Amino acid sequence: MKRITLILTFILITILVFGQEQRLKPARNFKNYEGLLQEYYNSIFPLLYKGYSEKPIARYTSMPSFFSEYSFSVETMKGKNYVVSNKMSQNFWYAKKRKNVKLRSSKVELNNDLYTKIVELFELLTEQTKKPKDELAGIGVDGVTYYFATTDKNGTINIGETWSPDDDSLLERLVQICDNIYSLGNGYNVSQTDLLKDIDRLLNNLLLSNVEG
Repeated sequence: MKRITLILTFILITILVFGQEQRLKPARNFKNYEGLLQEYYNSIFPLLYKGYSEKPIARYTSMPSFFSEYSFSVETMKGKNYVVSNKMSQNFWYAKKRKNVKLRSSKVELNNDLYTKIVELFELLTEQTKKPKDELAGIGVDGVTYYFATTDKNGTINIGETWSPDDDSLLERLVQICDNIYSLGNGYNVSQTDLLKDIDRLLNNLLLSNVEG
């Protein structure tokens, strides 16, 4: 009994330690998945990213285990900047008939300051993305996987990911901010001024954590 308790304690501590990583890790190449996962990703992304540019300026994706997948993308259209928010009508993985799953999409124009700040945030995320020392870091089962994508000056798409960040961590704040940007795109009453301030504070904290790390 004591041995089982020690093993469970070790596993719990290990998970907590792994969860403390305060930067994204490079997303696995989706082409490397096989079987059902490959079929899932090949089917959902063309639908979830409908209306998005092939080369993302700043794109956020939330992939919950049981709830509907959703995303946003910052887009420039006819000289104006928008956040375009997309959401599946139901969880695509568990849908009995995936052909019946619909996409809900809406967009809202961004002011220039917020647009610039979102781009700055995603560029910093790319700079700080780092492969973890332990390959098991950030791996989970029931939770949410988040992807953050942007395109560098060479035209290369960079995607970082994190899984269900710890409470009160920098990555949890990042997810909260991105969820608010997504809600803004859906037409909810989200203040662009408040978002600007939240991103500015997070940027400063991310820069500080990188210096300390």
